[in-house]
Amino acid sequence: MSVYFKYLTNRFVLALIVFIAWISFIDDNSLIYQHGLNKQIKQLEDKKAFYTEAIKKQKQTLKDLNNDEKLKKYAREKLLMKQKGEDIYIIETENQ
Repeated sequence: MSVYFKYLTNRFVLALIVFIAWISFIDDNSLIYQHGLNKQIKQLEDKKAFYTEAIKKQKQTLKDLNNDEKLKKYAREKLLMKQKGEDIYIIETENQ
């Protein structure tokens, strides 16, 4: 017990303990705050990757829609549009 007390009462050890506590918990840029910011950065990077991929898909769809045949196919399949005199029957499978 006295050995631990001797080391803990050393002013350099006390200063180190106070410094570590200050950096870990009290400071505005504490380790806990930095960990939270790192988690937030990771989430934002994941969102960025998702939206970048979605933009690529949308650009490809837009490029495909410049063709009249593909435009008609897209309008019929996705938007359920029809030409005059046509009937549309929607068939849903269990997988959808």
